[in-house]
Amino acid sequence: MNITEDEKKAIKFEKAFINKLIKENQFPVEFTFPIGLQFELTASCNLKCKHCYNRSGDNDKITSMTPQHWIDFSRYLVDRGGIFQCILSGGEPLLLGNKLFEIMDILHNDGTGFILITNGMLVTQNIAQNLMKYRFYRVQVSIDGATAELHDNLRGVKGSFDRAVEAVLLLSNAGLPVTIANCVTRENLDSIEKMAEMSYLLGASSIIFGKIMPSGRAALNNNLFLTEQESELMLKKINSLIKKYFNKLIIQIGATDIYQLNKSSITPNSVAIIRPNGDIRLDCVAPIIAGNILKDDFYKLWNQKFKNVWTNKKVIDYLFEINNLNKNKLSVINHVDKDIEL
Repeated sequence: MNITEDEKKAIKFEKAFINKLIKENQFPVEFTFPIGLQFELTASCNLKCKHCYNRSGDNDKITSMTPQHWIDFSRYLVDRGGIFQCILSGGEPLLLGNKLFEIMDILHNDGTGFILITNGMLVTQNIAQNLMKYRFYRVQVSIDGATAELHDNLRGVKGSFDRAVEAVLLLSNAGLPVTIANCVTRENLDSIEKMAEMSYLLGASSIIFGKIMPSGRAALNNNLFLTEQESELMLKKINSLIKKYFNKLIIQIGATDIYQLNKSSITPNSVAIIRPNGDIRLDCVAPIIAGNILKDDFYKLWNQKFKNVWTNKKVIDYLFEINNLNKNKLSVINHVDKDIEL
């Protein structure tokens, strides 16, 4: 899971470019309010995925943020200028029913665009039609194998593959930009080519192949993680598919968690995650939290702790630690259960 030399070079190049833009007053030194936020709307889920980094659906996972809390917070954001992008996730966000659309309406009317991340179990034709009114960067459906056996085994519920496939068809037929997210494991590595073909035939706009984050329930299922040799094979397969589906299907390789965190740290912070318990978290990779919107004023916390979070000693120490991991270790910190408070 270590950052590669090529990734280090890419980060170094981008950091130099960003610094050049800042010196030329072409890029902000800081953001006094976030550009984007992720709403983890609920800790509940209708699946029991072996690789869930959030452990969504476990009995000890608490959802303190009611739909009304999310509605009130959305109005709060709009009153302070709003945000450009909102990622809606969970758990499973569609478990909120019509309340999800009430939350979205508030932000949509202010010009916010969305990313919706769903397992597809609750997608119906009516829901697909309701989603058509919003501006989406993508609607992401998780499918972890080209067969029901592969997907259902990883997702923990029989029939979940068929529901996910149906969801992609309903959403793509509604004209929505559908992305299929495929977590590559030792079990489904051989089905990568079939996954790309299936995504294309279902009308998806893109597919993202990514490795599993070593956190939550995934940390208890080490047999799912690719070996170094299998990771190289995955990249070879995906690069071949990128050429094959050029101008037909966008095929992406999901960034590793350590690389993504290092890449984020070279620019002024502009994002955060609001968790189901109200905690304000840096992102889904770094277990850094600063306050809780059920107790604290978000704007004050952002300007006191989050807008310059990459200069915080605890964050710097965390980055140093994960960048110096032994290659045989999966993770230095369980991203879900051992948050670092600023």
